[in-house]
Amino acid sequence: METDFLKLKYDYIEYYVGMAKMVVYWHVKALGFKVIAYSGPETGVEDRFSYYIVKNDIKLVITSASQPSSYKIVSFVDLHGNGIKRVAIKVSDVSSFFTNAIANGAIPLQKPTINSDKNGSVEQASIKIFDDNEILLVNYDKYNGDFMPGYVNVEKDWQMDIEDSCLETIDHVACVLRPNETKIWEEYFNSIFNFNTVGKFGKEEMKEAKLGMSLKVLQSQNKLLNKVLVEPDQSGMMTQVQLFIDQNYGAGIQHLAFSTDNIFRTIEVLRKNGVRFNSYPNSYYEKLAENYPELDVENLKKHGILCDVEDGSLLLQIFTMPLGDRSTFFYEIVQRVNSYEGFGLGNIKALFDSMETELLKKSAL
Repeated sequence: METDFLKLKYDYIEYYVGMAKMVVYWHVKALGFKVIAYSGPETGVEDRFSYYIVKNDIKLVITSASQPSSYKIVSFVDLHGNGIKRVAIKVSDVSSFFTNAIANGAIPLQKPTINSDKNGSVEQASIKIFDDNEILLVNYDKYNGDFMPGYVNVEKDWQMDIEDSCLETIDHVACVLRPNETKIWEEYFNSIFNFNTVGKFGKEEMKEAKLGMSLKVLQSQNKLLNKVLVEPDQSGMMTQVQLFIDQNYGAGIQHLAFSTDNIFRTIEVLRKNGVRFNSYPNSYYEKLAENYPELDVENLKKHGILCDVEDGSLLLQIFTMPLGDRSTFFYEIVQRVNSYEGFGLGNIKALFDSMETELLKKSAL
C-alpha cells in the first residue's frame, strides 16, 4: 500500500455524453487528440459506444448509450448533461487497494473484477465519490492490447491532418460541492488515498470581501494526483460555482486542467480550431504589470493568460468557455514555469480585486 501511494497517477478520465462520436470529433479537431480504440455492440459490448482517445499522456474515454435501456448512461446525461463520470487511477494491486480503501471509509460501487480477452486481462474495482461519480482502480500489467478487453483499434478510421496542440498531461481535477461538503470529501480522500491538504482559499484569505466560494487543494504523496474541492459560501452570490451546482443538479467534476510546455502555442492552435476562452478585466493586467514589471504582461494580455508568481516561479493559466450548452464542464490549460507547485490561489484574489476595480470605474462614470 505504501508503494502504491507513491506511484498513484491519473490513468484515464471517462465522460458520459449524449453523442459520443460528435464529442470525439470535437476533441480531435479542436484539441488535437488521436482516436485509438473503440468499444460497442460490434465488439460485444451491447449497452454503449465508447472511444478511447489520447493526447500524449492524457487519456480520455468518451461514452454514450447505444439504446434507451442503457439507463446508467442515459440517466446520468439527462440529469447532469455531458460530463465526467469516472476518474481511473492505476494501482499495482487492485484487490488489496480496494480492501484497504473500504476499511478506511470508502463507499464501494464495484468489487474487484477481472476482464479478459486474447490480449490478456485487466483487473478493476470502483468506489463512490460525490453524487454520481466514481474512482476506478485499474491494473493493466497483464494486458497487451490497445486499451482493455472489448476495445478494437480504429486508428485508420480517424486519420486526420491536425496541428499539434502541445497538451501533455492531466494537471488536476476540479470538483464543485454543496456548502459544507468540502470537509466531508477532504477527509474521505485524505483517508483513502493518503492525500495531503496543501492549499486553501476562503473567508480568512478574503477577510471582509465576499468571494462567493471557498476551496481546498488535495495532493497525493507523489504530487501527481491533485484534486481541487470548491464549494459556494452562504453569501447568496450567484457565482460560477453555484451555477454549476444548479445546472449540474448537484455536486460533480467541474473541470480538468491540462498541462502544456508552451501555453502560447497551445492557445494559438486552439483558438484557430474554434475553442473559446474566458476573458479578464484590463485592471487585472494593469495590477500585474505594476507588481511584476519584469513580466511581459502585454503578451499575457494579448493571449488572455492569467499569471501567478511564487518565488520566481510562474503558473500560466487560461480557462475555456463551457464545452456544452449548460454552464457546467470546461477545460483549463496551465503551464508551470521554474517548477511552480501551487494552484493559482493568488490569481483568485487578484481577479476578485480587479473586478472590484472595474465596478468602481463604472460607478464613477
